[in-house]
Amino acid sequence: NLGLAFNAHYNAPTYWRELPNANVKSFGKMVRISYYILAALYSITMCAGYATFGNQCRGNILLNYHPNDNLATLGRLATGISVTFGFPLVFYGAREGLKGATKAIGYPLLSVPRSHNTVVTLLLAVICVVAMTIEDIKFIASLSGAIMGSFLVYICPTLIYIKIIWKVRGKDSTAYKFSLLNLMFIPFGLFVATVGVIVTIK
Repeated sequence: NLGLAFNAHYNAPTYWRELPNANVKSFGKMVRISYYILAALYSITMCAGYATFGNQCRGNILLNYHPNDNLATLGRLATGISVTFGFPLVFYGAREGLKGATKAIGYPLLSVPRSHNTVVTLLLAVICVVAMTIEDIKFIASLSGAIMGSFLVYICPTLIYIKIIWKVRGKDSTAYKFSLLNLMFIPFGLFVATVGVIVTIK
């Protein structure tokens, strides 16, 4: 969904550090190209799935195919590989986010090196228990995408960006006034979140 499809903000600092000769222009170009490619892939997959099964599409489109379908089996294998090797990227963001949040509210214990193994082990344990308990990922993915995804993708970056421009350039600067145009993302994010929650509950 729109809430989860482009949710990779937590790894943006890592991408910046690993980008050769990183600067605002090259980073922006990389982000735009990535978004275009992802938008095309998601659109093609969405249209192909709906064209094949119509309103009978399930949360995991691969479950619509017969268990003995060879191409669907390859698709399930590719999905498994994608999840396996993509999980560290998501987990890294969750771990660093937890450390940063606890440090910001006055509990730096989780951020010290000696706590690293404990934090990682506990996080993995919780994630694995939840993954083994929940059978239908559609509801969880849709609800989290609608609420948290919309906030992280459309609302939070907008507020942070405007605040940074305000502090760096000043409230009376042209850059700050121009940055206020990004406030249009907030009602869009609220709209996406509201529609997502309503559709998920229904």
